[in-house]
Amino acid sequence: MLTTIGLAIISISWVYMFYLLVHKGNTSVHFLFVTFYTIGVLLLVIDGFVLGNTSNAWLNFISLIFSAGVLVVLIQ
Repeated sequence: MLTTIGLAIISISWVYMFYLLVHKGNTSVHFLFVTFYTIGVLLLVIDGFVLGNTSNAWLNFISLIFSAGVLVVLIQ
């Protein structure tokens, strides 16, 4: 269940980013995109470990570290 929610959040963040790119012509990284992407990946990590799918969970965890790092930089 968390995988579905996490992937839905990630998809929504990509739709938002696509909208900004196509309709606004803005190519910069947006705070809301990274925020929702990070939340979605966090849910994938949690679900992966809960279900025992550790290889995917660790790969998603690596993605989580970098997306959270980008989020921290954007906040500063």
